[in-house]
Amino acid sequence: MNDNTFEEKPGKGKLFTNKKKEENGDKHDWFGSIRLPFDVEAGEEIKINGYKNESQTGTKYIGIQVKDRKEPSLK
Repeated sequence: MNDNTFEEKPGKGKLFTNKKKEENGDKHDWFGSIRLPFDVEAGEEIKINGYKNESQTGTKYIGIQVKDRKEPSLK
């Protein structure tokens, strides 16, 4: 399975290390995406959780999960 072709479930996402940061002159350390399970208004704060994961191909990444708006904030 190619890490870049996997379609996320609503409320889930991934962040990968930017391995080409120096090569491309990019400034960001991570890149990825998230599929939100609800509509979001500008300025609305979205709570997320992050988990260390490894893909079937051995790529390490941070898995992201959007918290339900009714869940209390974690600190």
